[in-house]
Amino acid sequence: MQKTKTVCRLCLFFVMVFILTGCWDREELEDKSYVIGLGLDRSEEKDKIKVTMLLANPEVGSMQGGGGSTEKPREIITFDANDFIAAKATANAVISRNISYELLRIFIVSEEFARDSIFPNTFSEVLKDKEIRLNSYIAVSKEKASQYFLHNKPKMETRPHKYFQFMIDHGIENGLIPDSNLFRYFQTTERGSDLFLAMYTTAKRQKNPEIKREDEYTAGELNATGELDDTQFIGSAVFKNGVMFDTLTGQETRTINILDDTTNIKDILVNIPDPFSEKKKQFAARIMKTENNKVKMNLKGITPKIFISIPLQIEIMSNPSMVNFAKEKNQQIIKKSIAAHLEKVNEDLLKKTQTKFKGIPYPLPIYSKKYFRTIQEYKKFNWAKAYPRADIRVKVDITIVDYGNRTKKAKKLGG
Repeated sequence: MQKTKTVCRLCLFFVMVFILTGCWDREELEDKSYVIGLGLDRSEEKDKIKVTMLLANPEVGSMQGGGGSTEKPREIITFDANDFIAAKATANAVISRNISYELLRIFIVSEEFARDSIFPNTFSEVLKDKEIRLNSYIAVSKEKASQYFLHNKPKMETRPHKYFQFMIDHGIENGLIPDSNLFRYFQTTERGSDLFLAMYTTAKRQKNPEIKREDEYTAGELNATGELDDTQFIGSAVFKNGVMFDTLTGQETRTINILDDTTNIKDILVNIPDPFSEKKKQFAARIMKTENNKVKMNLKGITPKIFISIPLQIEIMSNPSMVNFAKEKNQQIIKKSIAAHLEKVNEDLLKKTQTKFKGIPYPLPIYSKKYFRTIQEYKKFNWAKAYPRADIRVKVDITIVDYGNRTKKAKKLGG
């Protein structure tokens, strides 16, 4: 009897081993076609959308594909569909490999469609597809998304997933574009009081654009020439209740990113007016944010009072006036000038969001929860109505960690 039980256990063990080592559900890399970017446009057909898929070939540039591969690194396909989830099956009518959203990195939505009131309901389909991750990004293009992907031809990066990864990561780090992932979009839409900022992009440069400061552009306005791709990521598209209604420049987007402690902005390069220059010159500086902002509120009465303190470290990178910063007096002048300039930039932008946008451009209400005893009190306060009439004061605490090396006037050539 005991021997029979032992034999049964051994048989069961071998059966389990065979089951665990099975490979019937294995999928080869070459069997799939991965959608890296998904474009959304309004269709001319009623109750339909125009879907554009940027499909990457995973073998190009990889060891498996080899250096002599003649396969294209990408394919682009555009067609009308009821939604972009079932569109995967439709696309297989012309794409030989099984289409997957597992590596979907970015949604490109045309500005025309993003401003349409039907956009939020259409885009909510994202939540129904298990392959789409909420850390994917949403960006708004000036042109149609179908045209955007066709004109987007990177010179340095053959693989499209690497191109978008580098452009997005570096743009968020220097603050010129917002961290506009899907999670933030749906979270902001649910709250109702906040504005959502999406990346603003285009693959067509504006003809004869006005020359501005390095961070005051929006996508397409930077007059860069040479042997390069025309695609630009700078500035942000402003959404309210899930619908786009305005834009912000790169400078305004960067200011919001510094106010928002949930972003990854830490180290940026900017130009700041030189207080020692009579010709309104500017000096280059590195701004480093190493601490969170301090926010205090007085929410009693008709006018809520909000006090925001922003701690920043500054490294002066240039000295066009050749001022001697070894002198304590000059150090105090430059420190006060930088603080006053940044405070004005912040207060002007916040005033614009109160009067023109009538919405909060970052999750400021989160700081207010400690001032309410219950969730009911917090909801009753109604940030959407209270924010436009709030009195907001910004104080920038400057610590200059480096004044640069040039402290004396340069000698004339040949002197």
